[in-house]
Amino acid sequence: MAKRKKGICRGRVCLVVFLVFLAGTSLLNVMFILQTTSRTTSAEKEPMEYDVRFHSLTTNSVSSSVNWTKERKPSSSTGTAGSCNDVGGRLDTSRAPHGAQVLANRSQNKRACSQANAAHRLMMFLKESHYLDIEVLSSKENVTITINGQQRVDTSEMLLRGLNVMVLNEVTGAVMSSRWFDTYESKEDSGFLMEFLKSLKPGRIMCFAVKDEASLSLSKNARMFIKSLGSSYINQLRWRGMWAFVVQRLDNRNIVYGESFQDSPEYKQWGKPVKLRTSVKLLAESNVNCNWKDSDVSRRRREFCDKYEGYDRVCNCYNPLSLDFNPPAFKDGSRLKLPLAVMAGNRPTYLLRMLLSLRSVEGLDPSLVTVFIDGYFDEPSSVARLFELNVEQHAGSGKRNSRICQHYKKSLTWSFDRYPDADYLVILEEDLDISVDILSYFKQLLPVLENDESLYCISAWNDQGYDHLANDPAMLYRVETMPGLGWVLNRKLYKNELEKKWPRPDQSADWDMWMRLPSNRKDRECIIPDISRTYHFGAKGLNVGSYMQNIYFKQHALNNETNVKLDVEKMYKNNYEKEIVRLIGEAKLLNHSKNPCANLQDFVPDSAGETYLFYLRMNNPRDYTTWSNVARCFRMWDLDPRGFHKSMWRFWIKKNHILAVGCPASVYCKNKPQDLEPIYLPNKETRPKDPV
Repeated sequence: MAKRKKGICRGRVCLVVFLVFLAGTSLLNVMFILQTTSRTTSAEKEPMEYDVRFHSLTTNSVSSSVNWTKERKPSSSTGTAGSCNDVGGRLDTSRAPHGAQVLANRSQNKRACSQANAAHRLMMFLKESHYLDIEVLSSKENVTITINGQQRVDTSEMLLRGLNVMVLNEVTGAVMSSRWFDTYESKEDSGFLMEFLKSLKPGRIMCFAVKDEASLSLSKNARMFIKSLGSSYINQLRWRGMWAFVVQRLDNRNIVYGESFQDSPEYKQWGKPVKLRTSVKLLAESNVNCNWKDSDVSRRRREFCDKYEGYDRVCNCYNPLSLDFNPPAFKDGSRLKLPLAVMAGNRPTYLLRMLLSLRSVEGLDPSLVTVFIDGYFDEPSSVARLFELNVEQHAGSGKRNSRICQHYKKSLTWSFDRYPDADYLVILEEDLDISVDILSYFKQLLPVLENDESLYCISAWNDQGYDHLANDPAMLYRVETMPGLGWVLNRKLYKNELEKKWPRPDQSADWDMWMRLPSNRKDRECIIPDISRTYHFGAKGLNVGSYMQNIYFKQHALNNETNVKLDVEKMYKNNYEKEIVRLIGEAKLLNHSKNPCANLQDFVPDSAGETYLFYLRMNNPRDYTTWSNVARCFRMWDLDPRGFHKSMWRFWIKKNHILAVGCPASVYCKNKPQDLEPIYLPNKETRPKDPV
């Protein structure tokens, strides 16, 4: 062993001696390893445990010390000499056996108690000395971050695959943000990750951990950015590798407290779990001090920004986002006097984005907006209260889709009970952008919903309203499906029919799929727009992940025009039938000798403003073989049949209005020439990629 140099007994070594004295145990019970993080290749099944404690905060880039050990637990068996019954280490021998075995067991138990008490005293010292004891676990099944003995992140019903980041306050140690980025599947999440990290205030403590897989779509730029924070191993993170990292950015310095990494031994396996333990000394005061003017708005902003991170637009010291929630009135100065429910869970950044679009909606009365949160989560509640909106929270019941189903029932019931004079309820969700004219759209159609008993709802969403398939903001359709994603519910329908037979918490049911059941819909239809009045941006949810968002939602059109006048009279049942007959009568037949999938470029002529018609084989109303292939080739919603009326679909291609009629299932087949053979596509087609 090398001799210790003179004058070295200062700083961390003296701290070691002091801690050993406090713990009453040997130096071996506290691990202080002073080498840079290294990768382990042990074949042990237990998590690789890296213990890093007490590092100097004086260098520009401090790499933590790391060691891995198997977790050691005191052995136990029937007839041992007892156990530690309190933190003071007293030995309970009331059930001990007799003879020499007592002494042996007692000696072994004393050693175990000594180790346990040393750990407890160390934890107490950390708390009293303003240190954070941090433990980060990265594994295939889970990510956990434990702070001073309290576990803060655990398994969830939400997808947590990818890179998880928790941000701690440098003065209080409080958790200010917990975000996850699906860098396995989503190419966009690398950009969101960098944007999030760049938005953090100086001094924040950042804890990183991988769950399952985080390397596949982690971009080179994101890796370089994390490397610039002091990571030594981010560029080595490969398929199914595990990685944990704790760092602080302070005074333009990267203070690395610990990093651990486990490679995957082969393609079909995951890297072994890694557990990183380190200690971080808290600061006496924060370096963040925004000089916002003294006002009620600034008070709300300061309370929010002192508690949460990752909201740069809200918490910017120099040009913060306005918190005014004053939507414009309708042209006549009025506002729609209907309650509006915002359905939310624990996705606060989604909720913020949604509310920012909602405050631009014409005719909105903020006093009638209620944000319903499924669970008692503080962060989304704080986001809503930033804008002084009504918030209602209730305990979740059921699991996964059943829980969401119960969330809807509780919120709908509360809304109609709270507003007994309201005949209708507007329902929106936290992961939707809202068009400025959505309430104008609803307002114009409410008389039709009131007077036409063949209607089920008014929806702001068109399942087939993609950028390349939608064209006319004033065009409306009647469909036999219930789209949701921004809709109006009739009180009579809910109170007289749906509420009493709503699925129970112990029943697995998606609320929207349940509402689409024939026994509930009863052949009634919904009115939808050609161009949607909402846009679904949520790529992190129970039913929608990054892949599904990119394929089926990202390319949807959102109306941005105001004062759109709707021809609502056409939407009454009989009038709509007359309109369809008129359109079919004037439509030009497309070339049925062409396979629309093999002739995507010229199946529809390069004209504009025309109405075209084609017939497809549909032997009965449930035969969607050919339609599914047509929808797939045209890059429409193809997961199940949606947006049809009497086995007919309407959409736009090249600014031409298209009608697709299924024969012989549709009543409109009577207009088909007798010698015309409907298009038949029996084999599954490949969905083309969206244009870049």
